[in-house]
Amino acid sequence: MKKYRPDRNGLITLRIAIFLASLILFAVVRYYIPVDIIVFITTIAIVTADIFFIFIYLPLYFRSLSYSSDGIEITRHSGVIIKKHQTVRYSAVQYITIISTPFSQYTGLNFIVFFVYGGQMQLAFLDQKDAAEILSHAEHLDIGEV
Repeated sequence: MKKYRPDRNGLITLRIAIFLASLILFAVVRYYIPVDIIVFITTIAIVTADIFFIFIYLPLYFRSLSYSSDGIEITRHSGVIIKKHQTVRYSAVQYITIISTPFSQYTGLNFIVFFVYGGQMQLAFLDQKDAAEILSHAEHLDIGEV
């Protein structure tokens, strides 16, 4: 059984994206709200949310996220507070969607979505090499056009 872990570059990319979104939100609040006390309270709320997500939640989420495959099925393990385990047999997959961003080898934003009977399983923040290996398992079982 092979275990796959999320790419650490995905964590760094999400941290940068959250920080930049917070700066933009702060600039918008500062521009449109003339009352300084409201701007101060909003800034404190934004900084608190940033600290929580960047330094607490995202590292815990990335530590808990893993995938394991034995060639017949793939299992996703995730969850920070509530643990979730989702298993899909490769033979039950109807079709696969691959989502990859520009420079995904540096950002870690590679996603695979397996669509199965009545649901889907998302494999997020994969390394390109791991994503190709998982897809080769799925293609080996002849699930259709990938």
